[in-house]
Amino acid sequence: MADVLAFAPGYDPRIIGLGIALAIGFVIGLEREWAEDKPVGVRSFALIAAFGGLCALLLPETGGWLIAAGLLALGAILILHVYRRKLEGITTLVAAFIVYLLGAAAVAGYWLPSIVLGGAVMVLLHWKKPLHSWVDRLGDRDFEIIVRFVLIALVILPVLPDKDIGPYAAFNPFTAWFMVVLIVGINLVGFIAFRLVGTSAGGWLAGLLGGLVSSTATTISYAGLSKREPDLGPIAALVILVASAVVYGRVLVELVIVAPDLATSMVGPAVTFTAILLGLSAAAFRAVRSKTDTDLPERENPARISQALVFAALYVIILFGVAAARELVGSEAVYAVAFISGLTDVDALTLSVAQLYSGGETPGFDAWRVIFLATLSNLLFKIVAASFLGSPELRKWMLGTGAVAMAAGIGVLLLWP
Repeated sequence: MADVLAFAPGYDPRIIGLGIALAIGFVIGLEREWAEDKPVGVRSFALIAAFGGLCALLLPETGGWLIAAGLLALGAILILHVYRRKLEGITTLVAAFIVYLLGAAAVAGYWLPSIVLGGAVMVLLHWKKPLHSWVDRLGDRDFEIIVRFVLIALVILPVLPDKDIGPYAAFNPFTAWFMVVLIVGINLVGFIAFRLVGTSAGGWLAGLLGGLVSSTATTISYAGLSKREPDLGPIAALVILVASAVVYGRVLVELVIVAPDLATSMVGPAVTFTAILLGLSAAAFRAVRSKTDTDLPERENPARISQALVFAALYVIILFGVAAARELVGSEAVYAVAFISGLTDVDALTLSVAQLYSGGETPGFDAWRVIFLATLSNLLFKIVAASFLGSPELRKWMLGTGAVAMAAGIGVLLLWP
């Protein structure tokens, strides 16, 4: 509140809170009245928010019972209104209760949470049809994926001990599983985007979604697709290159969450190399401008428990490997660990190095270079896999663009200050 008042000296914060309360009630009421002919519209919602604000304003004199009494009175009025008019549905009534509490919270000084939640409520109310449409498109498999993510993130994670154990004190059960939640969450976002788009998308979008879910799986899928349909070689190359570029966005997101300082060091090389990969993608796009509609191969479950356990084991192994290599052999051995682990998984190496970096340790090596080397190793694996598993046309594209990409990547790795 103090930061806001610095820009509005001399204003009573209670007046500002009442203004925020009225604004929240107005915009939510506007949405309700615009969406349908509701009995509770823009004026009613603004007055409900003001009522909540006034109850909060009188808290010092009356105590917390007034908020509860106001909520009960509002409930009685709304229930009577529903009964007399024989209304169906409770969404608007629930929104009215929320607006009352948001009005009270705004006057109590919780300005930012009130504004954010008020905006979120308005968006949820307005997106009724898109949300219901998306839910209608969910199958049993999709719901199972959501349930498994809840199990991974909200059931298993909170009960794990948050302490360092094992050799080199490198293993923290809570942190290791949090990394699993982070990666599964990113994969789940990509899977949801895939479900929203459907089974058909342009090459650029297919690469973007494929990179969000798994760039390696996308490479193998499209290599097989080009084998079955040789004419799709350039499209497959486009998708693989775009998916490989998205990897650097994933890496930056992971670093921002786990080690923000390391993300600052990584952003320059990552953005530069991403631009190079997208430039190569544009070359492939020009070759297939008239053929950029392609089917997205079906994606596997991003929240499989077995997959989560494999990632957790890989993360811990790499964490121990990096710590042991640094302790027993020297910092140079860490680069070998990065190259080998990057062949199969970039995320595990990224999060392992980020965890060491964020723990306040001095790694003794350029952490961003280790991560960047792992991404280049992973790119090399995808180039080789696509060349062997794909059509001759895809092989030509991947060897040509791959050679340019690897040369540029090595240049960034060695020459970036």
